[in-house]
Amino acid sequence: MTDSTPVGRVTSALEGAGYLRLPQSLLLGGLKLDFPAAFVHQKSSTELILVADTASEDEALLTRKMSGVARALDVSRSRRSLTLVLAGPRPKPSTLEYLGKVCRVLPIGSVTGTGADIVVHNWLAVLLPLTLPQVDGAAIDPLTRVRNLAGKLDEPLRHLVDVAAQGEKTVQRNLHQLIDEASRGLEDQDV
Repeated sequence: MTDSTPVGRVTSALEGAGYLRLPQSLLLGGLKLDFPAAFVHQKSSTELILVADTASEDEALLTRKMSGVARALDVSRSRRSLTLVLAGPRPKPSTLEYLGKVCRVLPIGSVTGTGADIVVHNWLAVLLPLTLPQVDGAAIDPLTRVRNLAGKLDEPLRHLVDVAAQGEKTVQRNLHQLIDEASRGLEDQDV
């Protein structure tokens, strides 16, 4: 059974993207802090991601905890970037502004319902790996697509398509020859 709470959805998305969940109680520079979830990436632990539930946490306490985390990272000369994912009701603008000064803030809100996983994924996109769309064969080899249309092209253009596989310089040389032949033909007509 999956956790359908906002924190649970964030946890599922980050764990699915290769993040390793840390113990709920963090010990940073001798300072013990409790967060519903905390993560670092399994392959590169250059970022610390903390998840807070604003439905059950006081905004003033949250700002103090985040100040403590930021200060502890600074004192220990850590190179980790700090990201706070806020699940639950959106905090006051002044709270968001303050938090934005000490870390990157991703306020996902109270996501529920059928499209909740998509909303969470969109908010966490900066933390997740890129997924590239699958391309069809025509996009992979546009020259083949043009060759299929070559029956509709004039002979000189068909010749350029045929030599295109040999590279840009070959196409340029053949194009210049076509232009030279065409201009000689115009000169002959003027005489």
